[in-house]
Amino acid sequence: MFPIPSFPRRLLGIALLMLAPLLPELKAQAQEEHPKELSESVSTALGNLKGLVDAKNYKEIIHLLDTLIPTVGAESYDLAVLSQIKGQVLLTDSQYEPAIAPMEKSLSLGDKYGYFDESTTLSGLYTLVQIYYQQAADLKDPPRQKELYEKACGYFERWLKESPKTTAENELFYASIRYNEAILDPAHPDLEKVRLALAAVEKSLSLTIKVNTQAYVLMLAAQQQLGDNQKTAELFEILAQREPGNETYWQQLLATYYALAGSSKKDADIRRYNLRSLITYERAQAHGLLNTPRDNFSIVALYFTLQQFDRASAFLAKGLKDKSIEGSRRNWELLASAYQQQHEEERAAATLLEAARLFPTEGQLEFNYAQLRYSQEKTAEAYAHLETAITKGNLDKPGPAFVFIAFVAFELKRLDDAARWADAATDKPDVKKEDLARLKRAIKEAIREREALKTSSI
Repeated sequence: MFPIPSFPRRLLGIALLMLAPLLPELKAQAQEEHPKELSESVSTALGNLKGLVDAKNYKEIIHLLDTLIPTVGAESYDLAVLSQIKGQVLLTDSQYEPAIAPMEKSLSLGDKYGYFDESTTLSGLYTLVQIYYQQAADLKDPPRQKELYEKACGYFERWLKESPKTTAENELFYASIRYNEAILDPAHPDLEKVRLALAAVEKSLSLTIKVNTQAYVLMLAAQQQLGDNQKTAELFEILAQREPGNETYWQQLLATYYALAGSSKKDADIRRYNLRSLITYERAQAHGLLNTPRDNFSIVALYFTLQQFDRASAFLAKGLKDKSIEGSRRNWELLASAYQQQHEEERAAATLLEAARLFPTEGQLEFNYAQLRYSQEKTAEAYAHLETAITKGNLDKPGPAFVFIAFVAFELKRLDDAARWADAATDKPDVKKEDLARLKRAIKEAIREREALKTSSI
């Protein structure tokens, strides 16, 4: 909800201000059928209100007015003035809902017979806008709220049309009413009313040099409802610049850039929005924000996405060292991967060994190291670490790991070990049975040939 300024404080004392000029001389120019002139009886009675006004005895004032109203003509100037005074006194006494009927009656008579000047009419209209808005905002019944918001907007649109000068604050208030009405059903916002709110807030911005942050917030909310992420990002950029210490703005700006990257079809656009996400992180961190281990890991992920592996490895290595990034096994593996992407295999190997030291029960780290060494044709070293990996356990995919060690043993001509590892792989649920069967046949054939050679040499 977008609130208006404190309603009770704005209206407190209005009744006294409006009564003050009426009490000393209650005169008006005459008209033939409906003279703008108080009757003598009403004039005399109102003259006696001064003491009650000074004492702020609102209850007695209302009682006196309720006594007078039935005695005057149904469309008389007396009724218009008495209704106006009653409404304002009720407002001053914080009786907002009861004030509506007399104020609307006064306005209706004033419109019909020209009882009041432009200033008085506009003041009455604006007060009704405030009352209806406040009533709607305080309710939890959407259908009734919608009805009250429409009343407020109806009076407001007339006020905007007839007022000789509107301000940025007026337009922003109207935009707030329209927006709050539009989102009464959050699951099904009224997009047409959202557009009306957006148009009003844009007009508000055009009427002032010194923009209220609330105007940007409201415009932002409207753009989000309309699904315009591009304009949403532009507005969050403005808000983040205006209030760089507001972490929520940075978070929402990031979320918007991520959404833009996710919805883009062209690689260049995806890269541009990911880069903006990265720069947003850097700007926020310059203000001491978005610097949790999770945020820092997100930066690493963006470096990977942008294929900036040198920056990813440098940032991740620093984070693991100073604990600004969670020192998990996965993050150590990610650091090794970043080095491998740069063809720095020895740094990757050293990283995996350090991780294995930090996580002595994690066989997967030994397995990763073995795979790296195998790719470098350091088969014997790879086999040794594969044995260590199997011993430690905690492998991500035990079946393929057993098949791999059996294959490496086969390459090293350690056929009995290869057969043993292949047999051990049989009961692993994640093993690929066809691959294992082919390997077993190859091992069996190699053993048969070996035994045949032994026999022939005797």
